[in-house]
Amino acid sequence: MVHEDYKEMLPSRALSTLEGGDNVALNEHLLVCPECRRELETWEATASLLSLSAKPMEPSATVRERILKQVREEHRTQTVENAAARVVPFPPRSRAVSYGLIAAGLVCTLLISWIAILSRQNRAAMAELQKVTEQIRVKEEELTRERAIVAILTGPGSKMTPLVATNSVPGARARLAYDPNGQAVLVAEGLPAAPAGKGYQLWFIVGNKPLPGQVFNTDASGHGTMRDHMPSGIDDKTIFAITMENSTGESLPTSPILLRSEL
Repeated sequence: MVHEDYKEMLPSRALSTLEGGDNVALNEHLLVCPECRRELETWEATASLLSLSAKPMEPSATVRERILKQVREEHRTQTVENAAARVVPFPPRSRAVSYGLIAAGLVCTLLISWIAILSRQNRAAMAELQKVTEQIRVKEEELTRERAIVAILTGPGSKMTPLVATNSVPGARARLAYDPNGQAVLVAEGLPAAPAGKGYQLWFIVGNKPLPGQVFNTDASGHGTMRDHMPSGIDDKTIFAITMENSTGESLPTSPILLRSEL
């Protein structure tokens, strides 16, 4: 036999269906052929996977009848044309191997499709989990800010000062709440989101001298909150103002006042 004959035996060997004489011949060939040894290992790994994952299935009545009909037609043809003089195109061993390869291919295709579906579902689930996690984080931050506002507004000695808009941002408004310890919370509404690299900065104007506060921004709805600490020297005559500055903040105002408290 030639090399290709031995390669045809490898699937039958992996499925334990190789006949005795062929089995002995293949063993002798495997001793001197590394290529066939590697291919046999591949077939054996495939057979092991099929034995663990594939469920035994009976062929349908239609498939069984089609196979039996084909066998009967071949038998009649062989008898008419002198079966003794003819060579059977596919010996039983080759036909069994063909059916086994077809079954293995179908099962492998199903397994690959199943793995691909699970992979897509897993990616979708992870994306949804990240989305929900981000939503929870945002809600927790909002709840923390709201609790801080409530704590300041309801504390003894707390004060709240409204800030009204100038002509630059009509309809905008803000409130600054602070307690005797200097803890302050600013809540702004109706302010459009600042451009990239910019932000809204709070100022404490004491005796015509502006003292810088924190920088904040607003969301798409124009709402924004910011916690700050009041500088020393704040009194009832202090004016609170908001301007648009660089996002890192400025030591002195560089743009017109957008909102301010009344005297």
